[in-house]
Amino acid sequence: MAIRYSVIIPTYNRAQQLLLTLASFETQTYPKQLFEVIVADDGSTDGTKEMVEGFKASYPLIYVSHQEQRGRSAVRNLGLRRAKGLYIIFCDADFVVLPEFIRIVSRYHRKYPKSVLSGIPHSWDDAFTHYYPDFSPEEKEQCRNILTQSNLWNADYEAANEITPIITPEDILHQTGALSKVVSPTRVPPNTQKQFATTDVAPWMLLVTRCVAIRRSHLIRIGGFNERFVLYGLEDWDLGYRLHRLKIPFYCIKEVVGYHQEHPTYLRGNVLNTENLRIMYETYGFNDSSLNLFALIPPSEDFETYKNTLRVLRRGFRSRLTRSSALLLRRTLRIAAKQFYDQSHTHAYKKSLHLIKKKAENRKSRVAHVLREMLVKSEKLVE
Repeated sequence: MAIRYSVIIPTYNRAQQLLLTLASFETQTYPKQLFEVIVADDGSTDGTKEMVEGFKASYPLIYVSHQEQRGRSAVRNLGLRRAKGLYIIFCDADFVVLPEFIRIVSRYHRKYPKSVLSGIPHSWDDAFTHYYPDFSPEEKEQCRNILTQSNLWNADYEAANEITPIITPEDILHQTGALSKVVSPTRVPPNTQKQFATTDVAPWMLLVTRCVAIRRSHLIRIGGFNERFVLYGLEDWDLGYRLHRLKIPFYCIKEVVGYHQEHPTYLRGNVLNTENLRIMYETYGFNDSSLNLFALIPPSEDFETYKNTLRVLRRGFRSRLTRSSALLLRRTLRIAAKQFYDQSHTHAYKKSLHLIKKKAENRKSRVAHVLREMLVKSEKLVE
C-alpha cells in the first residue's frame, strides 16, 4: 500500500528526546504501513545515528543526515527529498505524540484535504521527560513541583551531572500513564493561544514546525524551506507565508496530539532572529503590512497586539471616515520596516515620521489611536 504520511523529524544532538519521540510513533493506532518516519539529522555528534539505526521500529524508519550542520531549513528539505507520502508531517525531535496523532490528522484531512493543519496552539503543553543539570533555577523549580505532585521527584536528580531520564521508552511503548504525570501546562498566555487559533488575519502564522501537516505537492511547488534561514527563527513562518500566498487555507487541530519535551530555554535560540527578518524583507519587499509590522511588534513578544493591530488596519480601510488614517498607518509600518532593514537615512526617516505625526494630530478614531502608538514605536528604532 502507498505511503500516505511522511513524518519528517529534523534533529541535532537530541538523541535522548528523539528516542522517546520514535517510541511514541510505535503506539500509533493509524496503520503502520501507511506512514513512514524520516529522521533528518543535521550533523549530530551525540550518537543520534547509532540510536536511530539500532531502533527496532515496526513502521518504515529512514535515517538521512548532513555530515556538518547546515541549519533547520536545509535539514528539513533533506528529509522532504526522501519523502514518499501524499502528506508531510513535520514533527520536532522533542515532540512526543499520542497514539491517536496520525489518525486525528487523517480525519482532519478528509474534511480539509488541501489545507495546512497545525497542532498549535492545543498541543503546546510541556512534559518533563528528562532532568537537565543545566536547567535554569526557575526550570528546576518547575520540574521539582510537577514531579513532586506525582510522587516522581527524586532528590538525586539535582546532584546529577548528566541528563537523567524520567520517562523511559518502555513507559511510552506500554502506555504506563507516566507521561501524563509529568505534563506541565504551557506558559503561553491564554490570550496568545486564542490568537494563534484564529485565522482572520495572518493565518500563515499557524505554521509552527513542532507539529504541522502539509500536502507534499504544495511543498514541492514552493520549493520547500528557504535555506538562507540557517539560524533559529522565522523559517517556519516564511514557509507558511508562501503557502498562504497560494491561497492555501490553514486550520488548527483542536485535540491535544502530543507534548513538547521540556529542555533548557537556551536551546531554543533567539525567537526573532533579526537577520532572518531582514531576509524576509529582502525576499518579499515592503508591500505587506503583516510583514512590516514585525519590525515594530515582534509576534513572539506580543502576539495579541500584533494581530489586533492588523485587524484595526483592515477595518480602517473599510470606512471612508477612517481610510486616510489607515493609509497613514500602513505608510508608517512600511517606512519602519525599511528603516529596520536598511538602518540608514535616519534624518529622512525622522522627517517622514514627523509629517505623519502632524497629520495624525486631533484624530479620534481607533485607527488614529493605533497609528500614534506605532509612531512612538517607530521613533524608538532610531533612538
